[in-house]
Amino acid sequence: MDTTPVAASMQPGAPDALVGGPFSGAWESCEGAPSPEECSRYLLVQRGERICGIWSYLASGQAYDGRLVSRATSPTQARRTHVCGRPGAETDTECSDGWQRIDKPLLLCDGKLGDLVGAGGECFADYQAAHASQGEWDRLLAAPWVQECLSSPL
Repeated sequence: MDTTPVAASMQPGAPDALVGGPFSGAWESCEGAPSPEECSRYLLVQRGERICGIWSYLASGQAYDGRLVSRATSPTQARRTHVCGRPGAETDTECSDGWQRIDKPLLLCDGKLGDLVGAGGECFADYQAAHASQGEWDRLLAAPWVQECLSSPL
């Protein structure tokens, strides 16, 4: 299986205006997951400094998922600025209620994606590049909130 992150602009049928950046792609962390369906995932698209996408994880037998908006500050560093989804460790705001403002890292280190910083400030990246189906990309790119996210100023 090819584990190269696939930028949205490289996906067949993706709008030409979407320019994939270094954060674009499907990413998953399967550490401790008993099956691939239980891996934590990010599906991200990037246009300029703006990164928009979805996240999901499983904890205590419950599935959590949501949306995120981030701002790239370099080719390897970004800050997650807004999240929403099923309340849990990532957010306390349902998407139907709006966005929760946050200031948390999103990092690229050694070809992996990280959403945590180590105690000494080092990059802690445990999300491997993964495959996303054409249907997953189509649904993400067709979502009105993603179109608004990618076209709104930071």
